[in-house]
Amino acid sequence: MVLTLEPGIDLGNGKMMVHEENIVIRDGMPEFLSQPAEPDIPVILG
Repeated sequence: MVLTLEPGIDLGNGKMMVHEENIVIRDGMPEFLSQPAEPDIPVILG
């Protein structure tokens, strides 16, 4: 089974930040398919 975590936050003024992490569940420990995010995700304004 594969789980996708997609936390997001509304930054206002029509801007939203979304991050996606994919995790596969097999026998044993879960495994990240994507690189896990750091606890503090930087905000990039463009």
